[in-house]
Amino acid sequence: MPRFTSIVTVSMNRHDHLLATIGRVSAWRHHGEHLVVDWSSEEPLRRESLGDDPRIRLLRVDGEGRWNLCRAYNFALSQARADCLFKLDADCWPDQQLPHPDQLAAEAGRVCHFGSGPNGRLGQWLLDRELLNEVGGFNELLEGYGFDDKDLKARLAAAIGQAPSLLPEEAIGVIHHSVAYRTGRAQRHDFRPGPLELAHSRAAKRATSLANRVAAAHCPWSGRAAASRYAETAGGPGHWRLVPDSRPQLPEPVRRELVRLRRSVFWGRLLLVPDEVVQRLPLALLPEEGPGDFELRFWHRLYWYLIRPLYGWPLVVLAWASQRRPQRG
Repeated sequence: MPRFTSIVTVSMNRHDHLLATIGRVSAWRHHGEHLVVDWSSEEPLRRESLGDDPRIRLLRVDGEGRWNLCRAYNFALSQARADCLFKLDADCWPDQQLPHPDQLAAEAGRVCHFGSGPNGRLGQWLLDRELLNEVGGFNELLEGYGFDDKDLKARLAAAIGQAPSLLPEEAIGVIHHSVAYRTGRAQRHDFRPGPLELAHSRAAKRATSLANRVAAAHCPWSGRAAASRYAETAGGPGHWRLVPDSRPQLPEPVRRELVRLRRSVFWGRLLLVPDEVVQRLPLALLPEEGPGDFELRFWHRLYWYLIRPLYGWPLVVLAWASQRRPQRG
């Protein structure tokens, strides 16, 4: 019997991407369901805006103040009805030549395929549900942007005894956008961040990615892990909310270590300040992250524009000197 496949997409305030790609997703004929989960968007998604494809199903999780990929997708995947799951972000769609999952499974007997190539394709995948259940889905102790897909891929590789197969780059289409939009620091995909905004987003991505790597090492996730639980609410059909106190928590020593690590990496990368200096400077000067991000004060901006560029002058001089040096015959 052919595999029944659910495409699963979670979106938070990404309506422009979702509405641009959902028709292309519907055009892929090898799926039986497209489950879309609205993760507490400020303006709720409406089913009528998603088109008339009867395979599209919309759910909403209320009460979430910030994006959390691991919890959002674990919830969505648990609500999907199929035995084969296709995780596609709101800015992605399958190429029409991508074959039925049964064809992908012809050699190994199972579907365990990840996207390949740039612009977020690596984070898209096709998996048999039994494999996902075996490893427990995404690690809900990870926060922010980065390493969640690598952690999942590593646990799958351990489970099947080899690296997951890679789809051709052209198998996944994607809307290109800046790292500022991907990390939530820009509200439109066509926003072009300035140099400081771009540096801020890259520093934040680096900080959360490294912290997530450490969190995964300290607290490995598995099929026995207790994931967050959700309950349907009176907000209407398809409305869900996190069950209080069900969200997994890091041990306090690990949590504090990750707070310190994110602070060191972010300010060190943004301002080109050594880790030891960041640790010695007071929190009032280089604070820890606030609700999901690091706030830049006027003195940070002043330092970035006036002092930080001075670090580059020795490299400029060395490059100039190397070009002036006569070549030996």
